[in-house]
Amino acid sequence: MAGGVIPSRLEAGRSLAGLFYLIIGNRDGGRLLDASPDGFWRSFGAFFWAWPVQCFLWTGIWRAAPESRPEAAAEIFRFFLVSTSFDVAAWVLPAILLLAVCQLFGLSKKFSRLVVVNNWFGLLSAYIGFLPAALRYLTPVPDTANAFISLGIYALVIWLYFRVIRISTGGDLMITIFITLMMVMTGLTVSELAFRALSG
Repeated sequence: MAGGVIPSRLEAGRSLAGLFYLIIGNRDGGRLLDASPDGFWRSFGAFFWAWPVQCFLWTGIWRAAPESRPEAAAEIFRFFLVSTSFDVAAWVLPAILLLAVCQLFGLSKKFSRLVVVNNWFGLLSAYIGFLPAALRYLTPVPDTANAFISLGIYALVIWLYFRVIRISTGGDLMITIFITLMMVMTGLTVSELAFRALSG
Protein backbone atom coordinates (compact mmCIF):
# COMPACT_ATOMS: atom_id res chain seq x y z
CA MET A 1 0.00 0.00 0.00
CA ALA A 2 2.75 2.44 0.95
CA GLY A 3 4.46 1.84 -2.35
CA GLY A 4 1.37 3.15 -4.14
CA VAL A 5 1.03 6.25 -1.97
CA ILE A 6 4.65 7.31 -1.57
CA PRO A 7 6.38 8.16 -4.86
CA SER A 8 9.51 6.15 -5.61
CA ARG A 9 12.94 7.76 -5.62
CA LEU A 10 12.90 7.48 -9.40
CA GLU A 11 9.62 9.37 -9.65
CA ALA A 12 10.77 11.97 -7.12
CA GLY A 13 13.99 12.52 -9.06
CA ARG A 14 12.14 12.74 -12.37
CA SER A 15 9.62 15.20 -10.96
CA LEU A 16 12.29 17.43 -9.44
CA ALA A 17 14.14 17.34 -12.77
CA GLY A 18 10.91 18.44 -14.43
CA LEU A 19 10.66 21.37 -12.02
CA PHE A 20 14.25 22.34 -12.79
CA TYR A 21 13.50 22.43 -16.51
CA LEU A 22 10.42 24.55 -15.88
CA ILE A 23 12.45 26.91 -13.73
CA ILE A 24 14.95 27.52 -16.54
CA GLY A 25 12.08 28.09 -18.97
CA ASN A 26 11.98 24.71 -20.71
CA ARG A 27 8.32 23.71 -21.14
CA ASP A 28 9.33 20.12 -21.81
CA GLY A 29 9.91 19.80 -18.09
CA GLY A 30 6.17 19.46 -17.69
CA ARG A 31 6.32 16.09 -19.42
CA LEU A 32 8.39 14.73 -16.53
CA LEU A 33 5.61 15.53 -14.06
CA ASP A 34 2.93 12.85 -13.98
CA ALA A 35 -0.45 14.61 -14.09
CA SER A 36 -2.45 11.43 -14.73
CA PRO A 37 -5.09 10.52 -12.11
CA ASP A 38 -2.60 8.19 -10.39
CA GLY A 39 0.18 10.76 -10.62
CA PHE A 40 -2.14 13.46 -9.28
CA TRP A 41 -2.91 11.55 -6.08
CA ARG A 42 0.62 10.24 -5.72
CA SER A 43 2.03 13.77 -5.90
CA PHE A 44 0.52 14.34 -2.46
CA GLY A 45 2.85 11.57 -1.31
CA ALA A 46 5.74 13.94 -1.97
CA PHE A 47 4.93 15.14 1.54
CA PHE A 48 6.52 11.98 2.95
CA TRP A 49 9.81 12.90 1.28
CA ALA A 50 9.60 16.41 2.72
CA TRP A 51 8.42 15.38 6.21
CA PRO A 52 11.87 14.80 7.81
CA VAL A 53 13.04 18.25 6.70
CA GLN A 54 9.78 19.83 7.81
CA CYS A 55 10.25 18.33 11.29
CA PHE A 56 13.75 19.76 11.42
CA LEU A 57 12.52 23.19 10.34
CA TRP A 58 9.86 23.24 13.06
CA THR A 59 12.51 22.76 15.73
CA GLY A 60 13.59 26.30 14.89
CA ILE A 61 10.76 27.37 17.18
CA TRP A 62 12.84 26.06 20.08
CA ARG A 63 15.43 28.73 19.28
CA ALA A 64 12.86 31.50 18.86
CA ALA A 65 10.91 30.47 21.98
CA PRO A 66 13.14 28.32 24.22
CA GLU A 67 10.40 28.07 26.84
CA SER A 68 8.32 26.07 24.34
CA ARG A 69 10.93 23.32 23.99
CA PRO A 70 9.31 20.01 25.03
CA GLU A 71 11.02 17.95 27.69
CA ALA A 72 9.02 14.77 28.19
CA ALA A 73 8.55 12.17 25.46
CA ALA A 74 4.81 12.86 25.39
CA GLU A 75 5.46 16.57 24.83
CA ILE A 76 7.90 15.85 22.02
CA PHE A 77 5.37 13.50 20.41
CA ARG A 78 2.67 16.17 20.68
CA PHE A 79 4.99 18.80 19.17
CA PHE A 80 5.68 16.76 16.05
CA LEU A 81 2.09 15.55 15.81
CA VAL A 82 0.80 19.13 15.84
CA SER A 83 3.47 20.38 13.43
CA THR A 84 2.79 17.49 11.05
CA SER A 85 -0.94 18.23 11.18
CA PHE A 86 -0.31 21.81 10.09
CA ASP A 87 2.08 20.60 7.39
CA VAL A 88 -0.60 18.29 6.02
CA ALA A 89 -3.05 21.20 6.03
CA ALA A 90 -0.49 23.33 4.20
CA TRP A 91 -0.17 20.55 1.62
CA VAL A 92 -3.90 19.95 1.05
CA LEU A 93 -5.30 23.49 1.31
CA PRO A 94 -3.49 24.77 -1.82
CA ALA A 95 -5.14 22.02 -3.90
CA ILE A 96 -8.57 23.18 -2.70
CA LEU A 97 -7.71 26.80 -3.46
CA LEU A 98 -6.36 25.86 -6.89
CA LEU A 99 -9.62 24.06 -7.63
CA ALA A 100 -11.52 27.26 -6.87
CA VAL A 101 -9.13 29.37 -8.96
CA CYS A 102 -9.28 27.00 -11.93
CA GLN A 103 -13.09 27.02 -11.83
CA LEU A 104 -13.13 30.82 -11.55
CA PHE A 105 -10.71 31.51 -14.40
CA GLY A 106 -11.67 28.68 -16.72
CA LEU A 107 -8.53 26.62 -16.14
CA SER A 108 -10.23 23.34 -15.29
CA LYS A 109 -8.09 21.42 -17.78
CA LYS A 110 -4.94 22.65 -16.03
CA PHE A 111 -6.08 21.87 -12.50
CA SER A 112 -4.35 18.49 -12.20
CA ARG A 113 -1.14 19.87 -13.68
CA LEU A 114 -1.09 22.84 -11.32
CA VAL A 115 -1.68 20.69 -8.25
CA VAL A 116 1.05 18.24 -9.26
CA VAL A 117 3.48 21.11 -9.87
CA ASN A 118 2.50 22.71 -6.55
CA ASN A 119 2.96 19.48 -4.59
CA TRP A 120 6.37 18.67 -6.03
CA PHE A 121 7.46 22.28 -5.60
CA GLY A 122 6.55 21.87 -1.93
CA LEU A 123 9.21 19.19 -1.70
CA LEU A 124 11.77 21.37 -3.48
CA SER A 125 11.05 24.42 -1.31
CA ALA A 126 11.37 22.35 1.88
CA TYR A 127 14.90 21.36 1.00
CA ILE A 128 15.78 24.87 -0.14
CA GLY A 129 14.54 26.13 3.23
CA PHE A 130 16.78 23.58 4.93
CA LEU A 131 19.86 25.67 4.02
CA PRO A 132 19.35 28.69 6.34
CA ALA A 133 18.01 26.39 9.07
CA ALA A 134 21.13 24.22 8.90
CA LEU A 135 23.36 27.32 8.94
CA ARG A 136 21.58 28.47 12.08
CA TYR A 137 22.50 25.25 13.85
CA LEU A 138 25.90 24.41 12.40
CA THR A 139 27.71 27.71 11.88
CA PRO A 140 28.38 30.76 14.08
CA VAL A 141 26.39 33.04 11.77
CA PRO A 142 24.99 36.08 13.64
CA ASP A 143 21.22 36.15 13.97
CA THR A 144 20.97 39.31 11.87
CA ALA A 145 22.95 37.77 9.01
CA ASN A 146 20.94 34.58 9.23
CA ALA A 147 17.72 36.58 9.09
CA PHE A 148 18.86 38.22 5.84
CA ILE A 149 19.86 34.83 4.45
CA SER A 150 16.47 33.39 5.36
CA LEU A 151 14.72 36.37 3.75
CA GLY A 152 16.79 35.95 0.61
CA ILE A 153 16.01 32.22 0.44
CA TYR A 154 12.31 32.94 0.95
CA ALA A 155 12.35 35.50 -1.88
CA LEU A 156 14.15 32.97 -4.09
CA VAL A 157 11.51 30.32 -3.38
CA ILE A 158 8.71 32.73 -4.29
CA TRP A 159 10.47 33.70 -7.52
CA LEU A 160 11.04 30.06 -8.50
CA TYR A 161 7.41 29.25 -7.73
CA PHE A 162 6.28 32.17 -9.88
CA ARG A 163 8.34 30.85 -12.80
CA VAL A 164 7.02 27.30 -12.70
CA ILE A 165 3.41 28.44 -12.24
CA ARG A 166 3.65 30.92 -15.09
CA ILE A 167 4.83 28.23 -17.48
CA SER A 168 2.21 25.82 -16.14
CA THR A 169 -0.60 28.32 -16.74
CA GLY A 170 0.57 28.97 -20.28
CA GLY A 171 2.25 32.29 -19.51
CA ASP A 172 -0.75 34.19 -18.14
CA LEU A 173 0.89 36.88 -16.00
CA MET A 174 -2.09 38.07 -13.95
CA ILE A 175 -3.30 34.59 -13.03
CA THR A 176 0.27 33.61 -12.12
CA ILE A 177 0.62 36.63 -9.84
CA PHE A 178 -2.76 35.85 -8.25
CA ILE A 179 -1.88 32.20 -7.60
CA THR A 180 1.57 33.10 -6.27
CA LEU A 181 0.22 35.71 -3.85
CA MET A 182 -2.55 33.36 -2.77
CA MET A 183 -0.06 30.60 -1.97
CA VAL A 184 2.28 32.98 -0.14
CA MET A 185 -0.57 34.27 2.04
CA THR A 186 -1.82 30.73 2.66
CA GLY A 187 1.64 29.57 3.71
CA LEU A 188 2.15 32.54 6.01
CA THR A 189 -1.27 32.07 7.62
CA VAL A 190 -0.75 28.35 8.27
CA SER A 191 2.77 29.01 9.60
CA GLU A 192 1.51 31.70 11.97
CA LEU A 193 -1.26 29.45 13.29
CA ALA A 194 1.20 26.59 13.70
CA PHE A 195 3.71 28.81 15.51
CA ARG A 196 1.03 29.92 17.97
CA ALA A 197 -0.10 26.34 18.57
CA LEU A 198 3.44 25.05 19.09
CA SER A 199 4.81 27.90 21.18
CA GLY A 200 1.70 28.54 23.23
